[in-house]
Amino acid sequence: MENQTEVKGNNDRPIFMTVLCVIAYIHIGASIIMGTLGIIMSPELGWFRSSGIFGLFTDGMNHLLGLTWSLVMLVLSIIAFIGIIQIWRMKRLGVYLFSIPLFITIILPLILMGMGWWILIPNIIVIFFLIFLFALNYEKLR
Repeated sequence: MENQTEVKGNNDRPIFMTVLCVIAYIHIGASIIMGTLGIIMSPELGWFRSSGIFGLFTDGMNHLLGLTWSLVMLVLSIIAFIGIIQIWRMKRLGVYLFSIPLFITIILPLILMGMGWWILIPNIIVIFFLIFLFALNYEKLR
């Protein structure tokens, strides 16, 4: 009993922070995929012409996103991804690099979409949930 050694990594990351980071990786990864798909399927570039069921999907993506918003979303998602990497490494800067771009991704669509903001309610809930929980654990970061 006295000889038990506790093996700790360099980061000493609590399990709760690990779970939060994995959830945030998934959320930001989906945002990066959406931004990339929005760029590839944008009518401004004209890379894809489609019809049928796939055409309905691409038309919906183009209506919601468009090339400019897709580029903005992709850049903000990459910055937030860098923030998650910093949080994974237990750095306080990561909370800011994660939170600020996500606040912008909430505010910009509300301004640009006008009455269509209600579509974003699930995303807004997840973003506020993640930011709030990371802020609560800010003291554990270096």
